[in-house]
Amino acid sequence: MSKLKVILLRHILVWALFIGYELAVIKFTVGLIASPLQLCIYYSLNILLFYLNAHVILDFAFFRTTRPYLIAILLILAEMLFFLWVKLHVDAWLAGGTAVNYALTKAHEKTYLTNIFREIFFIGFSIAYWSMLYMVKFKEQNHVMEKAHLKQVAHTLELENKYITAENAYLQNQISPHLLFNSLNFIYNAVHNHSDRAGKGVMLLSELMHYSLLSSQDNRMVSLAEEIKQIEKLIELSTLRFDNELYLKLSKKGRLKEVQIPPLILVTLVENMLKHGDLGERKHPGRIDLEVTEDALIFKTANLKRLSTPHLKSGLGLKNIQKRLANLFPDKHRFNKIDNPTTYMTELILYL
Repeated sequence: MSKLKVILLRHILVWALFIGYELAVIKFTVGLIASPLQLCIYYSLNILLFYLNAHVILDFAFFRTTRPYLIAILLILAEMLFFLWVKLHVDAWLAGGTAVNYALTKAHEKTYLTNIFREIFFIGFSIAYWSMLYMVKFKEQNHVMEKAHLKQVAHTLELENKYITAENAYLQNQISPHLLFNSLNFIYNAVHNHSDRAGKGVMLLSELMHYSLLSSQDNRMVSLAEEIKQIEKLIELSTLRFDNELYLKLSKKGRLKEVQIPPLILVTLVENMLKHGDLGERKHPGRIDLEVTEDALIFKTANLKRLSTPHLKSGLGLKNIQKRLANLFPDKHRFNKIDNPTTYMTELILYL
């Protein structure tokens, strides 16, 4: 059985008990003088008054107005006058259709007072019913809010625990970069006297690692000029690696020092190009084009594709770039990849 049907049956049962009790008391005290038709009409009016007062008058006054108590009193008075007028007309109709006399005479005083007290009786019970209903709803809403608050607190604690776990893992992982950085310094000191080329390569790698380590400590921004400086070191390191047989052109336009960007975004694009691209063709060099306009930073890479490569193409670096851009510049960037059979190009536009 649905919840609505259960509530309806409860209301019917309560009204049946109430009406039965009243009729029993009247029968055994003064005797019943009204016909079944009159009783049905009068009790229907009283029940209508009860629910109209609770679900229309009080709901409107307290939930849709700024001065609920004043509005409720005025509407209840108007409601009482209206039902008194209806009751007088019903009485006249049941009496054979006689005309209604509104005169405030001694003869009508008892009729007016009886009907008014009867209305006050049902309106009073209606107010009590509405108050109880409101308190139940308030408790339910409060319970729902407390439950939602507890869920939010639990979610916050879960996020804090995850953050602490991630932070601990991050601090633990710092051991590896620091160890590598210090090891590279040791290797440089050991080999630079014997080979300038090897020593220079180790130093460039050490500087790139240092930049990478510092830049990953937070979500800070770096100057575009500093990022380009690291790109130039990466290109120089790759040139040493391939014994100067690396053909790559880098062009820069605009005011680089005035732009701030997230670190390692452009470096990763160039590293991906150096890792997977074929940059050994003099006639088809790779290209890196950077331009800063008044409202945008435009960064493009283009290179031939290697026919075979020892490196697996996981795409993790580019996916990380896209995630960072989506977090930092959700509506202010555009990133495109063009993967042709022989060439590969990327284009990044940051709207300043």
